[in-house]
Amino acid sequence: MSKEGLAVVEYLTTTEAAELLRVKPKTLKNMKARGVFSEGVHFFRRQGLGPRWKRDALVEWLEGDHQVAERFPLAEPGGRNLGQ
Repeated sequence: MSKEGLAVVEYLTTTEAAELLRVKPKTLKNMKARGVFSEGVHFFRRQGLGPRWKRDALVEWLEGDHQVAERFPLAEPGGRNLGQ
């Protein structure tokens, strides 16, 4: 694949994916742990390799609607969940 004569890599390492999104690799890992990114959609794993991030899925997420609710409810001080 190429875009204006430049090679476009389909799958990225965590460092490369973080650079694409302009965040730190730790931020990307935290987002993955929170469930913002899904295995099989945004990233894939192979034994012996770290996660490989799919460029197109990350770009789609970046340009998409971010008003999707977090998977984990927010908590009030004292540990009570909001919205209950």
